[in-house]
Amino acid sequence: MWCSASITSVDKITNQTWKFVVQPNEKFDFIPGQFIQLKVRDIIRSYSIASYDPINSFFELLIVKLDGGVMTKLLFEDIIVGEKIEIKGPIGRFTLPDNMDRDIFLICTGTGLAPFRSFLHFIDKNNISSKKIFLVFGTRTSQDLLCLDEISELEKKLENLKFIPVLSREQWDGKMGYVHNQYLDIIKNTKLNNPIFYLCGWRDMIKEARTNLKELGYDSKSIKVEIYG
Repeated sequence: MWCSASITSVDKITNQTWKFVVQPNEKFDFIPGQFIQLKVRDIIRSYSIASYDPINSFFELLIVKLDGGVMTKLLFEDIIVGEKIEIKGPIGRFTLPDNMDRDIFLICTGTGLAPFRSFLHFIDKNNISSKKIFLVFGTRTSQDLLCLDEISELEKKLENLKFIPVLSREQWDGKMGYVHNQYLDIIKNTKLNNPIFYLCGWRDMIKEARTNLKELGYDSKSIKVEIYG
């Protein structure tokens, strides 16, 4: 069932990725990790909810501009703040485990960071205790790093969170290459407690990661997937 909403602000995080704040016109409850369908001028696309705040009723979306994308052309070039839209949801089971007594890997590329940002704010705002959490975030250049300062601050607040941003096409002081080297290195060199893996991002990354993890003996129940594109 569709419900009415409006876009109340737009924040240009990078040249290609913007944050859209959506205000539903009625009560809208969701579980971090879920996504919504967004209808703008009869165009429909799905986006993960990128925020969590138990006080405010609005939520945020991180959306990357796609070459030739009909919806992103609307959002990046035509939409005006305050414009009426429609949303449907929440949808999906890409959510945190009921039992947090296990290590968690959050592995993503690009705007695949969105549901994990929601996860971390949920854990922070509700003072949820957890085992180790590894957030491995891969992108091409430093200009593409989303919410870097924000997540670095969360890393300071959440004692069990380890944030590992990775660049594939730029020299910098942090990790370089692809996300696969990072999580495989952690698995090899860290004593882990029954880990669960969340993979979110482009299809090729997820396919390779899932293959790697299954070859290491992790079964499908321990690997959760949300594919973008």
